[in-house]
Amino acid sequence: MEERKRIAGLVRDWIARERLSREEFAHRSRLGRSTVDKLLVGLFSDRTLAVVEGTTGLALRGPVAAPALPEMAPGTVPPPAEDGAAPSIAVLPFTFMGDASSQDWLADGITEDITTDLARLRWLFVIARNSTFTFKGRAVDVREVARDLGVRYVLEGSVRVAGGRIRVTGQLVDAGSGRHIWAERYDRELSDIFTVQDEITRNVVAAIEPHLYAEEGFRAAARPTANLSAWGLAVRAMGLISKVGRRQNEEARRLLEQAIALEPGYARAHALLAWAAWWAALCYWWPDNAEGYRLAARQAAEAVSLDPTEPWARMTHGICLSSARHHEAGLVELRAALDLNPCFALGRTLHGWGLLRAGRMEEAIAETGLALRMSPMDSFAGIYTAVHGLALLGARRFEEALPHLRASVAAFAEYLGHYNTLISCCGHLGRIEEAQDYIVARDRMGPPIRVGLLRRNLAGFAHAEVFVEGLVKAGVPE
Repeated sequence: MEERKRIAGLVRDWIARERLSREEFAHRSRLGRSTVDKLLVGLFSDRTLAVVEGTTGLALRGPVAAPALPEMAPGTVPPPAEDGAAPSIAVLPFTFMGDASSQDWLADGITEDITTDLARLRWLFVIARNSTFTFKGRAVDVREVARDLGVRYVLEGSVRVAGGRIRVTGQLVDAGSGRHIWAERYDRELSDIFTVQDEITRNVVAAIEPHLYAEEGFRAAARPTANLSAWGLAVRAMGLISKVGRRQNEEARRLLEQAIALEPGYARAHALLAWAAWWAALCYWWPDNAEGYRLAARQAAEAVSLDPTEPWARMTHGICLSSARHHEAGLVELRAALDLNPCFALGRTLHGWGLLRAGRMEEAIAETGLALRMSPMDSFAGIYTAVHGLALLGARRFEEALPHLRASVAAFAEYLGHYNTLISCCGHLGRIEEAQDYIVARDRMGPPIRVGLLRRNLAGFAHAEVFVEGLVKAGVPE
């Protein structure tokens, strides 16, 4: 079994280096998804290995030497991760704590899946599983692990199986201080282990990515802007963008313009600037909103041309196309962002938004609901709940939409658009008094809500009719 795990690990590392999803690898190798699922946990036939060798060029069926490690003088360790360097992480083998030791491959499979998916985050340096698995079964101090591997963060966890259920816990640790940044527990029925394994892996990666970005933002904010690299400026801007407020948005755009001046070919900076410009236009923060959307579209297209494998670039390009009513082209780009990073929770929400605008309501609800489950504590949660509620409204599921739309207003009370959707929903439900209260609160913050203006703004979107219908029922003036 150890040899089978080692072979599975070699295949996983190849997939990570090639930045392929399981589906893409299954398509390329023509093995089928279920065969690939089994392969990646060490369950395979000799025929399967022959196909994989032909696809990857790996030598899997004969004796394979372990990858060589750099020679080091006795007693020396790799240099620690520098504060100015790109962030780095090691995923320690999750500890199996179930009753049946023969199922410890579950813990190995989840560890390897998380490592592979984290490796798809191109801004993050991830230690290969062959190195981290040398710590399997050992009681370790994460600070020593970080020093040995030269990383800034360590992810550790455990897997327990009992009574037809699986429980996975995870903790993200700042290895320098030993401080816990994030911790979560996932309980699932063990009916379809591969589906459960995929779901937990996706949720863990989606949950920890914003925490890693936040930590890197704190590090960057502690250093003078003049001393930051283009990458550091982008990280600092990301922390501001995630707060979705007007002042933070303006500061983020300033930092991103500096990053682009330092590195004109930095696709992530162009993509983030496009997102910030698009969000500012959505919130009516530009003197000329049309110019804001045009700037966003230019920056997004530039980001894609610089790096078509950058998920933020494909996402921002997609939402810009969707906003311009190019629905099918926008959905292609939004889908591409998720193919590049399946754990991209914000990208999944925007894909749902694009589906909604194109009239594919049930698909939109499924996608935005998945984003909420993937990252329920993310600082973008006001956006997640708003778009999920909007998708439910578009499908005329008003009772289900209401709590999500109320939550979106509570999460981001300065955005008038959240109020507009909530007012429409209240109108459909006959909650006229509540709708009037929201109208009063909303109109204190900006230009009065008017049906005619929103009808024009929503023209070309599939949910426009039901949205406007709710506003009229709520008593919004024309």
